[in-house]
Amino acid sequence: MSLYPRCAQPRILSRATDMQTLNEIRDVLNSMGLRPRKQFGQCFLIDKNLMRKLLELARVGPDRTVLEVGPGTGSLTEELLEHAAKVVAVEIDRDLAGLLRQRLAGRKNLVLICGDVLAGKHAIAPEVLAALGPSSDLVANLPYQVATPLVAECLKMGTGTCFPDDSGRGAERESAKIGDCPRFLTRFCRLTFTVQREVADRMTARPGGGRYGPISVLVSLLGRTTAGPAVPASAFWPRPKVESRILRIDFDAALAGRLADVRTLERVLSLAFGQRRKQIGSVAKRKNSPFLPGQFEEALLAAGVDPALRAEEVSPEQFRVLSNALGAWDGSA
Repeated sequence: MSLYPRCAQPRILSRATDMQTLNEIRDVLNSMGLRPRKQFGQCFLIDKNLMRKLLELARVGPDRTVLEVGPGTGSLTEELLEHAAKVVAVEIDRDLAGLLRQRLAGRKNLVLICGDVLAGKHAIAPEVLAALGPSSDLVANLPYQVATPLVAECLKMGTGTCFPDDSGRGAERESAKIGDCPRFLTRFCRLTFTVQREVADRMTARPGGGRYGPISVLVSLLGRTTAGPAVPASAFWPRPKVESRILRIDFDAALAGRLADVRTLERVLSLAFGQRRKQIGSVAKRKNSPFLPGQFEEALLAAGVDPALRAEEVSPEQFRVLSNALGAWDGSA
């Protein structure tokens, strides 16, 4: 049996319901005595054309389960409900969650979760995973605070590290664990989201610059990226100080299959970019290094990485070979 649940072929949206205008969003919030909250990074996308472009790029299919993070007043949520089999909307703001329960009451294909989509910095909340099922997509206007860790976790869910077999289905799936990773068989096939431009640039960065970092390597090794249109600050209310970009990342099982263990890769990236100005050949000499200096030196040689290079000069493919070599020596991998 295949490790990965099959991703259904999406379809292009054939119609669109009426999206909320700025005045409608204000009226909905005013009716509940609410205002956008800065602590949650709440900026509502009010440009209907750009929201349609987000939906078109996402290519939501009628048999797909979709995760939406930060649904706000539900403008995008309503669109997703029209075209997806199931929408799991996660809203951290209790007041907005209450508003959505009133506005979208009776929508049988909606699961609304009030809470944080992340359980800590390196895990998706188990309640969210339990609601999603074996194969899901992410479509959202992502809050800045959760964008990078959430995208990283969604991509990692598709690797075999957390799911060594398919035996965790059904009720057994909800309680079994492997290490620190819940044994839910959720694989995110496609991530389509709006995010601040600087975050999008980091996710798609190539070696050789200051934007290149751990998330750049993860995205390159686990997925294929399609850049959507830039989103000006004027497309949001309240208006942020920076522009955004629509981005799509398709999980690539063939690419992911070449990586032996994503946890080892994360340790390598943390070590290398934690001292990105130092030569990579010296970083394993740190007291808190998870690797022995001799092993690290041998792995650098196997990966064809010049020890004099800095982390930002090492390609994703070199990081993959380096990680696989270290994983072969690491009994915890």
